[in-house]
Amino acid sequence: MNILIIGNGFDLAHDLPTKYEHFLKYVDAFKRFADICKQESIKAAWEVANEEDKNFILHFSNLYEHDKKIYEEIETLLSNNVWIDYFGEVYKSRCALGKDGWIDFESEISRIIQALDQARFTILEEINQGHKRGKMTQQQLNILSPIFGKPGISRDSIEFDENAVGYRKVRFITDLNRLTRCLEIYLRNYVEEITPKVKLPDIDKLNVHCVLSFNYTHTYKKFYDTDKSSKIKYDYIHGETRADSTVDDCNLILGIDEYLEGTAKNRDNEFIQFKKFYQRIYKKTGCKYVDWINSIAQFPSGYGKNGDAIHNVYIMGHSLDITDKDILSSLINMKGTKTTIFYHSQATLGNQISNLVKVLGEDELIAKVHGENASIVLQKQKEPISIEH
Repeated sequence: MNILIIGNGFDLAHDLPTKYEHFLKYVDAFKRFADICKQESIKAAWEVANEEDKNFILHFSNLYEHDKKIYEEIETLLSNNVWIDYFGEVYKSRCALGKDGWIDFESEISRIIQALDQARFTILEEINQGHKRGKMTQQQLNILSPIFGKPGISRDSIEFDENAVGYRKVRFITDLNRLTRCLEIYLRNYVEEITPKVKLPDIDKLNVHCVLSFNYTHTYKKFYDTDKSSKIKYDYIHGETRADSTVDDCNLILGIDEYLEGTAKNRDNEFIQFKKFYQRIYKKTGCKYVDWINSIAQFPSGYGKNGDAIHNVYIMGHSLDITDKDILSSLINMKGTKTTIFYHSQATLGNQISNLVKVLGEDELIAKVHGENASIVLQKQKEPISIEH
């Protein structure tokens, strides 16, 4: 069995705008062009627009004319959304400082939620000491005040009642669901309408039986799985874009990793809705890869007559970050399996090796990359090949 694992680098290698910063540009463009699309001023905007903005104007005006339901849904999802507003300000501040637009939604969400979780105990402690209201620490407030819309305020200038954190938790999860649905619309209605102009030769030649995708998009299925007789199995571990989704049943996973330790993980579920493991269960994204592992375990393992592995795992465009340790290690450690990890630059290779140490451990990694029948091969990926449609 041959399993292909793909991460966001796979989509980026096809020049698809799937970074969070790309989504924020889309959001910003919608806000700038929303009124234009409703009026007869598109021509004037078009004449001064750059190429990227022209693509947005065409897209939004087309939605307004032919898919107004989606257009109006975007308006609703973006309206007064604390996460959209917060991420937008973070993005603008980075650009103003001359930095790139890189932003990690999940890291930012985790930082906010952990601070809010700690703040509830701080507030309740003061209330339990006889105060009518409680205060956060200045450190907690420094993290939370920007998303409250009051950046830079002093802890002495604001107090909270015992319901303050609970109220904000409800607002944050509601707006996170709205953000996630808006991201799905962007990917489904904008990104997946783009036809890649390149193919990856390393991937194109593979005989793939199963695809484990950490992406929301269907890039491999649409542009590589073109043989109608093939029966490739797919597992979209973080959910996938769908045409008929709503904010209530969107199955995209956008959350954070577990930050609690010990018994607190089982005892304290106050912010469980933000955690990815909970979302996977709640949104029923499934873990089909577990069935693949069990299936492989039933077949003879080892290497074939020509020294080829009977089972192969190929990894493309994934950073091998420790947040996916459980999934990656269970696949890489399958007996009789050869894992080929593609990298596109020396910098990427260095980062992947560093992350592999965290996933497998130093001794285990060394044992797997050396020897005639090394079970892990790090392979420089070939340059993309231009294709015509």
